[in-house]
Amino acid sequence: MTKGETQNIGWLTVPEWAHVRQINVFRREQDTSPLPPTGAPANFHVLVRGILTLGEGDYRLRLTADDHYQLWLNGVYTGQGPAPAYPERYPYLTYPLTGGQTVTIALHLYYQGLINRVWNSGDGRFGLWVEVVGPEGEVCPIDWRYQRCTAYSGTPVGYDTQFLEDFDARQYPEGWEQPGFDDGGWGRLVPALWADYNLIPQETAPLWEGERLPGNVRPIPGGLLLDFGRELAGTLHLNARGHDGQTVLLRFGEELDRKGRVRYELRCNCRYEERWTLREGENTLHPYDYKAFRYAEVLYPAGVEVWNLRARERHHPMREDLCTLRCPADDLEAIFSICKNAVRCCTQDSFLDCCTREKGQYLGDAVITARSHLWLTGDPSMLRKCIRDVLASARISPTLMGVAPGSLMQEIGDFSLLFPQLVWTDWLFTGDRDFLRECLPTISAMLDTFARKWQRPDGLLETVDELWNLVDWPENLRDGYDFPLSRPVVGPGVHNVINALWYGALAMEEQMEAVLGLPVENRSDRVKDAFLQTFYRPEQRLFADSEGSDHCSLHANLYAAFFGLLPEEGWDAYEGLLCTPGRVCGAMPMYFALRALGGMGKYDTLYRLLTRTDEYGWRNMLREGATACFEAWGKEQKWNTSLCHPWASGAIPLIVEELAGLRPDPDSRSGLRFEPHLPEELDNFTLQAPFRGSLLKVTKQRGCAPTLERTELECFTQN
Repeated sequence: MTKGETQNIGWLTVPEWAHVRQINVFRREQDTSPLPPTGAPANFHVLVRGILTLGEGDYRLRLTADDHYQLWLNGVYTGQGPAPAYPERYPYLTYPLTGGQTVTIALHLYYQGLINRVWNSGDGRFGLWVEVVGPEGEVCPIDWRYQRCTAYSGTPVGYDTQFLEDFDARQYPEGWEQPGFDDGGWGRLVPALWADYNLIPQETAPLWEGERLPGNVRPIPGGLLLDFGRELAGTLHLNARGHDGQTVLLRFGEELDRKGRVRYELRCNCRYEERWTLREGENTLHPYDYKAFRYAEVLYPAGVEVWNLRARERHHPMREDLCTLRCPADDLEAIFSICKNAVRCCTQDSFLDCCTREKGQYLGDAVITARSHLWLTGDPSMLRKCIRDVLASARISPTLMGVAPGSLMQEIGDFSLLFPQLVWTDWLFTGDRDFLRECLPTISAMLDTFARKWQRPDGLLETVDELWNLVDWPENLRDGYDFPLSRPVVGPGVHNVINALWYGALAMEEQMEAVLGLPVENRSDRVKDAFLQTFYRPEQRLFADSEGSDHCSLHANLYAAFFGLLPEEGWDAYEGLLCTPGRVCGAMPMYFALRALGGMGKYDTLYRLLTRTDEYGWRNMLREGATACFEAWGKEQKWNTSLCHPWASGAIPLIVEELAGLRPDPDSRSGLRFEPHLPEELDNFTLQAPFRGSLLKVTKQRGCAPTLERTELECFTQN
């Protein structure tokens, strides 16, 4: 074996897993036949220890697990992983080890066993892949010992997203991760019976984890209420002293109820209440899975003492000082802040729709979240990971999964047709033609499948009935869109939104072909002509919802306007439609609606709608106490509103690109054009953002033209 090579020692698991049946959970959403049983227990925790003595030199620990691991080295918590992924691109992380010492490697492994959007779980696969590689590429043998941990119990919450963690300290072997712990009675891991994983180095950085202290702690009847100041994603940690069998009650929430107590029955249908059963004497709480919360209650009986209360926050690394906005006018700075926090919280190992109800990487949400994240961090690795997750889903369905990865299958036609936008964002920010070339065949195959299944002779899509036609969600924010689309039923005929997105996807494919110097078929021209003939209503100068309708909703026009389908004679009508009281759309399509205004040069209206004060804008979220942007404009506008949902973070790229004028352009010498459109009366505006290793700074004072400064980032590290 040559230096730098690794020997695949295979996956390890526990002996009792030998009877477990591994199943394929990946299939079309419409395949509703029941999955075969695996015989595997759910919510399965295992503690693993390995000890080895290293010679001189530098060593590397390479590690992954299915579903998840947490790692301690010599008793010090070191990290967790891996990032969720499909088996053909399953990631491992590498940790450096210093030679000349004895190292204790401790791992807390977890198999969740639920079919959901979080992990590829429920498939009967539970195990560990690990190797320690020496200075000459040699793989060091390790005797791995394990013990099942029964300290965790509880019921699923969300959409079977996670298990509550009722933690019994009496069943937890305190200090198991420390050197010198006696594991003599523990069992030994055995080779797993499966090996169909293609392991790759994880392309994204490990999660950042850091301590956050509550900004306010106040007594309440029976305990304490903690306020961490803003929404966060993480775990609560504390110590307690009490008697054997006493119980501490833990409640978590995104807001307080009318009595000033934690609303632990969240609007998004997660009930965050857990019990911690104490052993005699001093206890430490050991949470495993994370939640999203701002507030926590710790309730305990007389005679129990608690201390060292804190949160361990987690998210993809984000330097707080890279992207900042200072602008006191019209709550612009506050809008930017809540969007930034939602992106921070929900960029975990994937771009999540939320950290509560689903914890899934939805393709359509990611189109907006990724754009915001790129401006906040300058880091394209998360976008690349997201795109490759979607590319990998093509083996399940050529029309792509609406959420990827994950073992719960969901297909959304709107999101599949927005996938070219996600890939185009990568091109705009990186200028990487090779990656664009890598993505194009899957995009073309997806569009070919749409055409083969649903395209009628004039080029439009008709009755796309195998996929969810979203338009907007929830349905009450569809502005009266009058085509029958109650999920999962799609009415027969031709409707606007899926066809506007169809045109946009075809046009984007052609732009990619042109960039790559490939022949361009111009399939979009025929679709454009048919779209105008079918949906345009000259008397209203707007597009109608469906072929036989005269109702011109926002949604029938915003995507069409974004993709340049709306004739110039209709631009004023479109502007008037957006400004008409009572005409509504959700937070995600509003991003495209305002982008369309920018394309028309209507920046004053764009700014006015971005900072609108009615109940359908970001300032309404602020009025309702948001510290992260919501799923809907207000808490009561949806029956299960998530209060941290970065599909509403579109205000960030709108401010950065449409108003401050920072326009990524791979064809320009600097990769960027500066075309500011800030309101004349705006005062004390300062925006700073990273871009391709530089730090951009846009400044504007009242009565002065905006200016741009560009400096090199000498040390572009994430903290």
